[in-house]
Amino acid sequence: MTDEKHHTGHWLAVGLLAIAIGGLCWWGYPTLKQAPAILAQFPAVQKSLEGINAQLAETESRFKDWSSNQQQLQERVAQVEKTMASRIRAVRKQAQDLSDQVYQRVHAEVAAQNQVTEAKIARLESSSEADRANVEKLQTELANLREQTAGQLQAVHAEMDRAGANRDQQLVSLNEQVGRESRDVEGLNKKLAVKRVDFEVTRNHGQQLTGEVSLSVTGTDVSHRRVTGWMWVMPDRRTIWLRGQSAQEPVVFYGTQDGKRRELVITNVAKNSVSGYLILPADGSSNLSASKGD
Repeated sequence: MTDEKHHTGHWLAVGLLAIAIGGLCWWGYPTLKQAPAILAQFPAVQKSLEGINAQLAETESRFKDWSSNQQQLQERVAQVEKTMASRIRAVRKQAQDLSDQVYQRVHAEVAAQNQVTEAKIARLESSSEADRANVEKLQTELANLREQTAGQLQAVHAEMDRAGANRDQQLVSLNEQVGRESRDVEGLNKKLAVKRVDFEVTRNHGQQLTGEVSLSVTGTDVSHRRVTGWMWVMPDRRTIWLRGQSAQEPVVFYGTQDGKRRELVITNVAKNSVSGYLILPADGSSNLSASKGD
């Protein structure tokens, strides 16, 4: 691009020089008419004119070349414009074709997606109808189940009320029995002139009940009201083992000196403790012997 600008400026200067020379020739044309006579008289001037003619011829040739180059340049520019226009048309056509293809493909994809969506909607509507039918059926079954449950609950409440009444009667009977037994024991104590020592012993612990008897509990069975452990009797240094000893069943042992009866009775069995009482003679001797489970 820089070379073309340089050549253009050069040829422009040559053109201006040619115009100046032409003007000079026009201005000196009257004088030039007399030039042959003058030149004949002056050979040096003739040589100068020949040099000027040669320069003019060279300038004219260069001007023609410049004009030819300008024409070629214009033809090239026209050819380039023609080529660019052809390419632009081709690109536009290609873009239009591509746009048509993209539109057709997108349209086809959208149509396919719409078909899939419509099919899903149809399935959902069908399943919704089936779900409504299932819900109505479940509601009917639930109503029936509630009625049945209400009836069963009433029956259970009635049975619980009857069972509660029976338990209350059993508890009353048991309390009466315990009261009778307690009264019997108290009466027996009075008859035998004995003294009673109440106790409560924690499981896995030992307790001194009197100066003669200590009790240790190693296990409890609340459901069967049984106790496992042992008694230590002094001064005999004897052990009385309690293996599955039932509540309200007395453990009887006698004194070695006076031969009088002693009893240990478990009245209550809890998870972590047992309670009961120990019956001793009012004037009990310290000499004891075991009558159960050495």
